[in-house]
Amino acid sequence: MCYNSCMENNSNNAYFGLHTFNLLSLLLSILNTNDENDTDFIIARYFLENLSSLKDISIYKIADNCFVSRSSVQRFIKSLGYDSYTQLKAGLDNVIDHENGFVDYTDHASYSEYILEATSAMAQDICKTASLNGFKRFCDLFMKSDNIVLATAEDSSYACKIFQQQMLSIGKIIRITTNASINIPMLLDLNEKDLLLVCSVTGNFALAINNEISNFNATKCLITLNRTAVFENTYSFIYYIGQKVQLNSRNIVSFKNVYNNHGLALFFDLVYHECFLRTHSSK
Repeated sequence: MCYNSCMENNSNNAYFGLHTFNLLSLLLSILNTNDENDTDFIIARYFLENLSSLKDISIYKIADNCFVSRSSVQRFIKSLGYDSYTQLKAGLDNVIDHENGFVDYTDHASYSEYILEATSAMAQDICKTASLNGFKRFCDLFMKSDNIVLATAEDSSYACKIFQQQMLSIGKIIRITTNASINIPMLLDLNEKDLLLVCSVTGNFALAINNEISNFNATKCLITLNRTAVFENTYSFIYYIGQKVQLNSRNIVSFKNVYNNHGLALFFDLVYHECFLRTHSSK
């Protein structure tokens, strides 16, 4: 079952990676952290304001309109993780699809009734799934790992950061890395006794980084709804957070519903509760 926007992207996943998974989140991160007079801020804002027409705008015109040098624009593009402006433009259709997904998600005549019904169904699905043996196995793996890194798309980082604080309350420190603040040295330093937990509800982020994370020696675990066989050789353990919505795609897709908006937060609440019970019962 796949409801709301679920449009397959037939382009090559090679446009995506640890650094370049979501251009929007990268650009917005620059707006959130840089001064308005900073060159990167100016170029990022121009990109966002002209997103739909960027494919037809030359790098020379960008430089002129932003009152910066062409080399400054080129440096900016490389800082985003792209080899060239051509490579960046090749993935713009996916960015537009991503934005359109938000429209599809909210375009309901009676949105309050829809969101109430969809959220309730999702909560029941995630909680029922957590009653199965796979949830206990996941918590066993999580609790026995001393060094844990969560890797996620910037869009999903809020749920991860709340979970990071929750776990600190029971004495367990975890770290987070996102496509907007990727920490390659930290990932390369992990060994097989460490846990790299990739959080990718739709599977898009996991697909984007699938080739790159094969270089990391950590024990790898994936949280997702995407049941593509592509992940089976990459991860030691895959936890599917729900049963009612099952995606099967080996391509990056545009997919927006309550699961990727709220599902990860609920799942982590359940994990925190289980870990809390285990910690306190052992004292």
